[in-house]
Order: sequence, then structure tokens, then C-alpha cells
Amino acid sequence: MLRTAGRVAVLSSAVLIVLALAGTAEASEVYGNAVCSRQTVGCDVWAGVDVTGRARAQEAPSLRVATPERKSNTCTLPGGTKTVPCVDPEYGWLGSDGCYYRPARDFTPTPVVQAAEATLGVAGSWYDQSCLGIGGTGGGVVWRPDADMAAVVPPSPPMLAQRAANRLRLPEPRIGVSPSADVVQTAGVPVWLWLEPALWVPVTATAAVPAVAVTATARPESVAWDFGSGGRVVCQGPGTVFRAGLDDPAKPSSDCGITFTRSSAGEPDGRFRATVTVSWSVAWAGAGQAGVFPGLTSQLVTEIAVGEAQALVVPVGRG
Repeated sequence: MLRTAGRVAVLSSAVLIVLALAGTAEASEVYGNAVCSRQTVGCDVWAGVDVTGRARAQEAPSLRVATPERKSNTCTLPGGTKTVPCVDPEYGWLGSDGCYYRPARDFTPTPVVQAAEATLGVAGSWYDQSCLGIGGTGGGVVWRPDADMAAVVPPSPPMLAQRAANRLRLPEPRIGVSPSADVVQTAGVPVWLWLEPALWVPVTATAAVPAVAVTATARPESVAWDFGSGGRVVCQGPGTVFRAGLDDPAKPSSDCGITFTRSSAGEPDGRFRATVTVSWSVAWAGAGQAGVFPGLTSQLVTEIAVGEAQALVVPVGRG
């Protein structure tokens, strides 16, 4: 734990409390402990009552959310002698150890502090800790595992937004080509390109905790058709579906298409490798807040063959 002031006083108080508890355990059935960091920069002091009537030494219990009194927003501190608000607008959320916690948003640990206080390989965060109900412990900035704190401090809207964004499932592009991709295209002839219109729609996902919900929304913005050495085109929409019998195949698409200028002869398997990439914008909103995330992409890889039209030369006979 990192104390902001009064380190010596905190340590002295912790020793006195532990000695006092140890000396009276058998008579009053009270037990306690002091948990100090590896660099002895502070101590967590806690106490409780042994319901078995036997004095015992015990490690600090795992942290969990304090249990509120029925029909109220008050919680009882360890020892059962005092009730306090379960959530304080200044100090944060009350844990089962009798301390309040809130994210230490402006705190950036040095590498030395990070190595000393955090547990290697365990996901965790830094919190402002205020132990108002346990004399002598004061407060400071502490590192706690995310798995423990998830039950104490509810995630912020941006944290929920990240969870929601991680749940987004973008559809794989479904392409349309005219003339059909199953046949050999002809250099110099317009090719219509499009995506399945039903899939060109926003995709949403929501993450929630009690009383707070945040929704992330991904919207398709553009699609890039990359044929390698055969050319590349970026369309600002899904493209227009070719309607046989209605649209003129000799005319190019009005919004998404390509006209190959060379054949795919000489390419691997005699085909252009076509990579179709849809770019999505991602935004979130909830709990009176909103924001954006870096864009996402969905992709499909296929192949297309292109040939060249052969002119038939007919000799003209001499008369």
C-alpha cells in the first residue's frame, strides 16, 4: 500500500493494535491482524470476533462488497459496532474490510512501485483506499486484483463500453459479382460488385451491471475490393445488386465496380486473389456518457479469373 502521509504513525498504530488484540483475545473473543506490503510502506489492520470463543491468528479475508442493511443504504463495519453508508459520493464503495474504494484514475505507478505492489501475471488496478471506520489505518493508493474488486467497485461506463465492444460479432462479407465470379471475366468489360444488402446494417452489443448499461454499435462505412495486380476499388456503400434483364451489362455500376485492364494469366492458378474488407466505425453510449473506439474490419478472401477477348481475324479474299 502507498501511504500519502504519516507512515511511521500508521506502522506504530498497527503494532499497538495487534499487541492489544493478542493480549485480550481469550477474554473478549476478538482477533485481528496486520497485513503489510512487501516493502513495508504501510499496513492494513483489521479485526473481528471469533464465534467459536477461541483466539486464533488468521490471514486477512478475501475482499468482497459490504452487505447492506435491509431497506437501507447502510452497511455495518467489521466488529458490528458502527454503520456507515455502503456508497459514499466522496470515498466510493465500501468493502467487507471496512474500507472504501474508488478507482485511482490520476495515479500512475513507477516501475518500482508496480513491481513491488502488483502481483505478476494477475490482472489488477489501482484504487484510492479510505479506511475511515478503522482507527489508525488512514488511506492511500493500493493495488487490488480485478477478480476481487469486481464485487466491490462497479465498472465505469468506459469499462462497460469496452466489454460491450469486445462482444461485437461482425458478419463475414457475402459478395456478389456480375458477370458471376464462377465464370472467367473479360478484360475491358465492366464488372459489378456488391455485398449482401441485408448485412450492411449496424451491429450492437450491450454490457450491463445493476442500474448501468452501455451499448456499443458498429456501423459499416466502406468496403475495399483488392485484386492485387488486377486493381483495387473502395466503395462508400455495399454496392448495387445487378438485375438481370433490367440493367445493361455493358454499362458500369453506378457506385461499386471495376473494369479489369489485363488478364489474370501468370497469376497463381491463373486467378487474381481478391480480398474484400469492410471497415466499421464503433461508438458507444450509456449512463449519460458516450465515446468512440478505433474502427473494426471484417474480411473475405476469394479468387477471380480474368481473360482477354480474342478478336477473330477473317482474311478478305482478293477478287
